[in-house]
Order: sequence, then C-alpha cells, then structure tokens
Amino acid sequence: MRDHTHPAVALHALALVAAARTALAAARSITERRAGSDPTTLEAPEAAREDLTVLAGEIGSHVARLRLRSIIVGEELSRAASLAQAFEDRLLLDDLARDARRAHQKLLSLHAEMPLATIEEARIVAQSATRLATEPDALPASGDAPASPEWLDLAERAADWLDALREAL
Repeated sequence: MRDHTHPAVALHALALVAAARTALAAARSITERRAGSDPTTLEAPEAAREDLTVLAGEIGSHVARLRLRSIIVGEELSRAASLAQAFEDRLLLDDLARDARRAHQKLLSLHAEMPLATIEEARIVAQSATRLATEPDALPASGDAPASPEWLDLAERAADWLDALREAL
C-alpha cells in the first residue's frame, strides 16, 4: 500500500485515531477513579459548579462547530476526504454527547439550585448526539446537500440548552 491516495490509507488513519481516543478515554477514567472521583456519586456543589463552568466552554465550542458544519456547503470532496469529514463529524457528536453526559451528572449534584428543565435538557442533548453519531443519514451540509433536519435540530437545541445552563450558573 504505497499509494497514499488509496482510500484504505484514510481508513487506517481513522482507525488509529479511534483507537487512540478510546485509549485516552480509558486512561482518563482510570486516573479519575484512582484520584477518588466516582462518576456515580454526587459531588459537592462548589466542585460541580466549577466543573460545569469549564464544561460550558467546551460544549460551547462543540455547538459552534455544529452550527458551522450545518451551514458550510463546499466543493465536492474526494472519497477519502469525504470519509475523513464524516469521521470528524462523528467525533464531534461523540464529544458533545460525552460532555453533555458529564454536565448532566454535575447538574444532578446541583438539582436543588438548577431548573429541572436544564438538567433534563442535558440528558436529551446527550442522547440526541449519541443517536446522530450512529445514524448514517444524519449528516451536516456537504457538497450541494443541506444539513439533515436532525443535525439542525441538535445544533439549535444544544445552543438553547447551553444558554440556559450559563444563565443558571
């Protein structure tokens, strides 16, 4: 496989990225557990609020990328480039789902102070992002095709939830 334009080269690179992300997530989880953090327990409100502030910034980045990908309609991509972009889109959805799940857990620690709708919306955003990450037809804009309605709905829903979260913090 010396031909670097062959689509299999892109597949190998994507497999490597996926394996590295999985290993990194496992290492982070192990480190957090060893440090005494248990994701199944409620945190002190102060720590949860601090973590939510950081998560809000990360989720804001994901929302901005979601919105950009929903409006960018560019030139025709090669098969390998199209595959790489679809993979990047799936990673974006996976990142949003992960961070929304973490935010939901942190919000549960603040359930007495937070609006119930904000807590529930975190769960819905996480579920929607996870579902879209696995659906083959729910992609953002590409070529001459506009973004799928599900993608647009998630982008708006996540942005509205993020605004409510920031206001509650």
